[in-house]
Amino acid sequence: MMKIKNIKARFVLLFAIIGFLEPSAMHAQFFKKLKKNVEDKVVEVAGEKSDQLLIGESETSVNDNVKTETVTKSTPTETPVKKAASILQDQEVLRFKAPSKDFRDIVIQAYKGLPRYGELNFKNGTNALITNNAYKALLELKFLEDTFKDMDRSKLTKHKNTRSDLAKKNSEFAQDHLRILAGETLSDEKLKEYFCDSETPSSCSFYNRAGERIFVSYWGGTSTNEFAQNRSYTTFVKEYFNTLKNWSQTFYTDGSEVAYYVAKGMVAEKYDFKEKGYWIGNLFSIGGDFILHQSNFLPYTEDEKAIRHQGKKIFLRMDADKAKTYKLIARSPVYVVFKVLVNPKPNNTTSVKWEYELESPILEIYKDVTLTDKMGEVDINSTNLKN
Repeated sequence: MMKIKNIKARFVLLFAIIGFLEPSAMHAQFFKKLKKNVEDKVVEVAGEKSDQLLIGESETSVNDNVKTETVTKSTPTETPVKKAASILQDQEVLRFKAPSKDFRDIVIQAYKGLPRYGELNFKNGTNALITNNAYKALLELKFLEDTFKDMDRSKLTKHKNTRSDLAKKNSEFAQDHLRILAGETLSDEKLKEYFCDSETPSSCSFYNRAGERIFVSYWGGTSTNEFAQNRSYTTFVKEYFNTLKNWSQTFYTDGSEVAYYVAKGMVAEKYDFKEKGYWIGNLFSIGGDFILHQSNFLPYTEDEKAIRHQGKKIFLRMDADKAKTYKLIARSPVYVVFKVLVNPKPNNTTSVKWEYELESPILEIYKDVTLTDKMGEVDINSTNLKN
């Protein structure tokens, strides 16, 4: 029996050798098919690599759910996020991984691997990539926990019934907040399920011309009756509220967060030839206030108090030759970067107060909002101050 098997194997091998040695149409067709399969596989792998580049070529894990990325130049495609990726070249962001495919990742701007708050670097058409509203709404879900305990999960709370009842007021706020959070975090497919009219889901659109998510006003779509709206709301609560709540707990895990606060300051006067440098003022009174606002800064040292409460200017040393290259004049904008420790706490039942203190006394000063042209550094506890 073994001999018969060996003989069969030898014949198979012999015919295979003859087949490869003899040029034929079948032989050529085999190689042509093999070549086509290899080429298709190469194209497939290249396509996957291109998609990776669109969402950030350089990724460094911060933890299992957070990645630091640098969005690099890429070829625009039809999706809003990828269009934004092509515009936000060399933009450092933090990406917080969604808990499932039913949600989209949360992406915020970053600096040196930490969240960037305050003055942000936005250009027209780039907001599709950044999901600040979703990020802030998740944080509020976490830190307004007591308010969400009053949320009625069985039906929508009507505004007319909340005037003198705190629990119902909290329920109304929580339900509105959850609708906004769902509109910011759900995947496109799930958005249609919970916020489109069931009769015409194909005509439902959640993006403006810039590719940014638009505000969703009603559960179940704009033309549905209250029964359909309640059904949409209660189904979402049953399916996803706990998922969102658990996701919110992965942020600010110690109850606080180290971040960078970017303030838009201003050159106070012409170059000081005697002291050799520029006086920088208006450190907390101008610019954006994403998460952090100048009024919530907690100063501890005397110099911090002088800047916060008395509006004193700080001095940035710079030799005359370097100053010539910047050509700064009075009121020229500059960007001051503070490393801070943020401690959120409920301000009332419907808002969070984001208090922060300096984590480092070193302030970095940049010429541009992209934070690429660094003019110098200032130690807040040893620099010259003046009114």
